[in-house]
Amino acid sequence: MERIPVAIVGGGPIGLAAGLEFERFGIPYKIFEEDPTLSSKPKAGTILPRSLEILKQQGVIQGVLREGLRFDEVHFIDRVSDRVLMRMLMHPMSDESLYPFILNLPQSDLEAIMAEKITQSKIGELNFNHRLQSVEQTGDKCVLKFETALGHQSIEAQYVLACDGGRSVIRHQLGIEMEGVTHPERFLVADFKVDLDRRAGRQLTYLSYVFDPDEWVIFVRQPWFWRFLIPILPDADEPVASVVIDKIRRVVKNPSLPIELIDMGIYNVHHRTATKWQDGRIFLLGDAAHLITPVGGLGLNTGIQDANNLVWKLAWVLQGWAGPELLHTYEQERAPIARFNARNQADRNRDVMRMKSPIKRTVRNIVLGWMDKAEGLQWQAAHVRSLLGTTYKPKPQKQSVFMQWKTARHFVRPPVEVGDRIPDGEVLDPQGVTARLHDFFDDGFLALYVQDVRTRPDLGQRIEGVHKWLLTRFDAAFDTHLRSHALYDKGGRLAKRIAAQPGSIYLIRPDGHVAAIIAEKDATKLPAIYRQQLLNNAGCPEPDSVHPMTATL
Repeated sequence: MERIPVAIVGGGPIGLAAGLEFERFGIPYKIFEEDPTLSSKPKAGTILPRSLEILKQQGVIQGVLREGLRFDEVHFIDRVSDRVLMRMLMHPMSDESLYPFILNLPQSDLEAIMAEKITQSKIGELNFNHRLQSVEQTGDKCVLKFETALGHQSIEAQYVLACDGGRSVIRHQLGIEMEGVTHPERFLVADFKVDLDRRAGRQLTYLSYVFDPDEWVIFVRQPWFWRFLIPILPDADEPVASVVIDKIRRVVKNPSLPIELIDMGIYNVHHRTATKWQDGRIFLLGDAAHLITPVGGLGLNTGIQDANNLVWKLAWVLQGWAGPELLHTYEQERAPIARFNARNQADRNRDVMRMKSPIKRTVRNIVLGWMDKAEGLQWQAAHVRSLLGTTYKPKPQKQSVFMQWKTARHFVRPPVEVGDRIPDGEVLDPQGVTARLHDFFDDGFLALYVQDVRTRPDLGQRIEGVHKWLLTRFDAAFDTHLRSHALYDKGGRLAKRIAAQPGSIYLIRPDGHVAAIIAEKDATKLPAIYRQQLLNNAGCPEPDSVHPMTATL
């Protein structure tokens, strides 16, 4: 029986993303998809800045940028007055990310780009027509049995990633329940050829949430067509194309607008998460672990982050650099994020769009107008909605109304703490070429020494799986012997953004989140701190000045 390190069940975007993550670390894998081809149905089509960063690490960003439609402004609109209540602007994220914009691309096109990369792989495979029959765990392996066009096939794998969607066969076989709610209405996702770019009056941006108690709708401009998300009431029949076209004409207030249907699909509105994300050597990712409404592409983007969080941990365990206890942190970190995205972001989007009380709608409009004019609240909203603000802090603190008002008036970007994603700031590499910080932990940890190169800091011994770099606002002279390890921080801008104390060391994980912040006096303890975080080595002392890796809490 063939044995492989990792079997990925499901060849949708999350299974493909997981495969591309294993490519980063050189871990062999196989993807098994039950369908004969990739899906072409209209599904998710919005990719957020944080996911664009991850797709860059996975080596497919150029195809995504080439085929996708980029924009940096989202509108929230009152349908009756056709007035923009608030604009969410992504370009203020330019200091945070190389991609301060949202990108619209049909999920089917994204899958095609990812699959093309995998077909060129020397360590991975994408196998179609493989329907999973069963998976069993015995000792140090999992045995998967598939039904294929050529008969039955069995595979042994050290680990299994269940990326097999909302009706996950693996989740059902493991007896894992989903908790949360399923809303009574459904979503119609419809793709049309229609000319709305030259609309008379106010032009539409490429993602617009149109608020209305009864006829709310979401407009998504895709590269070759317009996509509409429309609610279907619980007792309503499934609409035919003519009914949908009439509804769109009413919303845009053009009764004679020419519209041609391309395709449409109907989906239930779930906001549910799995009660357990790991069962021994099996892990749930994407829709198998969480069901989130397609509004804003939260389900797709959350799933991409799942793969980004889990795969590096599996890679470290498979290479013997970490103990299996590290894998338990996957659920600890990702489950709260999925619950927040489902219940706070997705549910709130839905509730705000369909408010029926005139009083609540008035209050909503006032608050959105206030946010539209407050730089601090604008930045915070974009930081959260872009998923650049995803954090693995143990208990993120909620701001009081007073603090929110203070932030709105005198906005200062928050410091980077343990568990936060490190901003992808601009630096100059040793050759003087403009680069981004995230380029330097592409296949490992990054120990970032925020120190003045003139003091000749000692970067210490080599650590397996860790890249060491010095962040300095003074360029490294050649006779310091630090030139090849120095990143020039123009004006100390990145150090100021993260609010780094002089001499501190930021230990950054391969997924871009801060594992530890080490004071200068404890710099020599970096190897012990790294081992402690990954191997659960209780014998390694932890200095008081070190914030522990959130994942172990």
